Amino acid sequence: MSKSRTWYVGLQFAGLTMLLLVAPPADAQRRGLGGMRPGNVNAAQLICSPAAQAELQLTDEQKAKAAAIHETLTTGRRKLFAEVPKEGGQRAPKVAKLTQQAASAIDEMLDENQRKRLGELLLQANGAASLEDPEVRTALNISAEQQQKLDEISRANAQARREAREASYNSTTPAATFDPLELHRQAEQKLLDVLTPEQRRQFDEMQGKKIALDLFAS
Repeated sequence: MSKSRTWYVGLQFAGLTMLLLVAPPADAQRRGLGGMRPGNVNAAQLICSPAAQAELQLTDEQKAKAAAIHETLTTGRRKLFAEVPKEGGQRAPKVAKLTQQAASAIDEMLDENQRKRLGELLLQANGAASLEDPEVRTALNISAEQQQKLDEISRANAQARREAREASYNSTTPAATFDPLELHRQAEQKLLDVLTPEQRRQFDEMQGKKIALDLFAS
């Protein structure tokens, strides 16, 4: 497995645990590209976005393959959520396997430069949620104390998201509207605040040239 492949494949699991905790199928299907939400974008979702396809300069053949890979992943995830209970711990590894299979298929259709750029775009799409990925932590030389803080913040963010979503579903008042983008922005800042200025600079450089991905509806 090439270094670039390992890099972007690993990024896809950065928010997997949080996704399984806070995003039931009904909520996920209301979002575009197979349940995409801030902080939990995988390669199969990202590579189907027009902005990413233009940046990667995908051929028509690659676009068609990307669509097929994404459809396979989405269908597989939907079937798993319908058939495998959340309790019991069987769902997470099965979803992880599907995601890895999609990543491998994407890897096969991209060249080395495209793979490297896709990894950068995944960092841009997921932002500070990528700090859950072990490879990102290693690259940034995250200390044990920082890792503990990041894990605590991630758990607190997941709990806040669950509570906000439940409050929204149980209320008809505008004040209780569930705003995942705003929650993501708040969570992003808390995670980034754990980094030193040098780590923040390095994390920014790892994302490459910034582009407007426009992945989420406002």
